[in-house]
Amino acid sequence: MAYRRVTLILLSSIAASAIAFNHSNSLVGILIIAPGYLVQAWLFERHWALGGPGYAVTMIGVSALFWTAMAIVLARATIAIVRRFRFSASRNP
Repeated sequence: MAYRRVTLILLSSIAASAIAFNHSNSLVGILIIAPGYLVQAWLFERHWALGGPGYAVTMIGVSALFWTAMAIVLARATIAIVRRFRFSASRNP
């Protein structure tokens, strides 16, 4: 069941990053694709940058992985906080 959730988050992140890559003239698009830009800039400085389709794959892939990891971390943190407060509320009548 958890694999389905992660797969769904990953696929939606890929879709959002691909749309943002094609609409980079808006602030939201830039914010979504920013992790890909950072990695591509680092690759460019190291002279490892990919051109053509590799550029798009790097930008979309890195952004999708970043936002997927961010969503999973935020979900787990929220669950941990809710469990902590639920447990402490049940101990104190």
